[in-house]
Amino acid sequence: MRAARTEAGEDAGLLMLKMLDETAGYVYYVAVPSRSRRQGIGGRLLDDAISYFAGRGVQDVYASVEEENSGSKALFESRGFQEVEGSEMAGRYGRIRALLMYREMMVVPGEVLLGKRLDARKA
Repeated sequence: MRAARTEAGEDAGLLMLKMLDETAGYVYYVAVPSRSRRQGIGGRLLDDAISYFAGRGVQDVYASVEEENSGSKALFESRGFQEVEGSEMAGRYGRIRALLMYREMMVVPGEVLLGKRLDARKA
């Protein structure tokens, strides 16, 4: 979990993440209160999460967002995330492992899966 606070000590944002395995991470919750939006807080939290994963040798980071949540999609896309199809995951991890990872991410109807490949040389 990653959290952000204002200088006054008020909660300004929260991001939850987990390792799916030694090569893949998942960002499964990003929240910034409306009073704190459009200040770059979500981007800084996501950057921190990406750095966390890179420091652990993760090669792929995934996130799921609601199809209609244009703000959340824009945040992830601004950091290089792109929509990922199940067939892409199956090609990378094998069909069974990809299904198990997808299930662990708990992607539900109405959400899209986004992914970002990390450059291992920068970690």
